[in-house]
Amino acid sequence: MPATTYLPPFWLLVENHADELLRYARRLAGDDAEDIVQEAFLRGLRSYSSLKHGDHLRAWLFRITTTTAFDHSGKQREVPVAEVRGESFEHSYDDGAFESIIESLSDSNRDALRLRFVEDLAYDDIARKLGCSAAAARRRVSTAIGSLRERLT
Repeated sequence: MPATTYLPPFWLLVENHADELLRYARRLAGDDAEDIVQEAFLRGLRSYSSLKHGDHLRAWLFRITTTTAFDHSGKQREVPVAEVRGESFEHSYDDGAFESIIESLSDSNRDALRLRFVEDLAYDDIARKLGCSAAAARRRVSTAIGSLRERLT
């Protein structure tokens, strides 16, 4: 009689591996990491009942995450945003606090921070606007955040 291996409940795999899979997905896909991990868990859940054994479940989840990240990067989905008609509410909540906090930063770091957190742009788009690489855009945002942390704590 063949030995059967116990399969733990799927939610237990999610609890035990979600954080490390998210860190891994961030290295693969950057800002899309949460979507990647969520999709990977859904794919895993769909095929979980067909697994024949419970060996190497962690490696199985990493493989699904890798495949999902590669599939996601090939899609490059753009979701059209409908134009909002009427009065703009974008500046109605702006009391100038953000600008006063970042005024001590260098121009390049201040611009990168604005593009990231005010205009909510991805690093590739920030890079295009600033005329630098995506890595340089990330570095500028990171440096700006680090400077603000030092100053505000």
